[in-house]
Amino acid sequence: MIMVITLLGIVAAIIAIPLLQGARGWFDATTREGITQSGRIGIERMTREIRNTARKSDNTPCISAALATSFTFSDMSGDLTACNTITFSWAGAGNPIIRGADTLADNVNSLSILYYDSNNNITGTLANIRRLSIEITSTKGSETLRKYSEVYLSNMKGY
Repeated sequence: MIMVITLLGIVAAIIAIPLLQGARGWFDATTREGITQSGRIGIERMTREIRNTARKSDNTPCISAALATSFTFSDMSGDLTACNTITFSWAGAGNPIIRGADTLADNVNSLSILYYDSNNNITGTLANIRRLSIEITSTKGSETLRKYSEVYLSNMKGY
């Protein structure tokens, strides 16, 4: 009887190690997939909407705020006077990137937005912005993911 219990213990230990490693791998892959999906969806939505920034009558972009962690603008269907229809923002480590009141990406450690003029120089002048670079770093568990994208304001070509 003791021999049977011992043999069953040895067999269980041999089987348990691969099962444990498989379960751990599945949890790691699920975490990685979740963080990848969140960052990808967030940055794609931002670039798609920012690309459609409207142009005012004086041919300047309809932007009301361009900060390192937020961007406020209007597209053609928005308020072309105040230029504040759409806002993407981030409130700091651990907070999501939001569009208005909607969450775009969770588990965000950093958001960095840089603004460039038509000569590819960094600018802080709203009327001169022609291109943005956006970088999101997200962490969940031991996984860290960096997403980067550049977006040209399509209605600003030639200006």
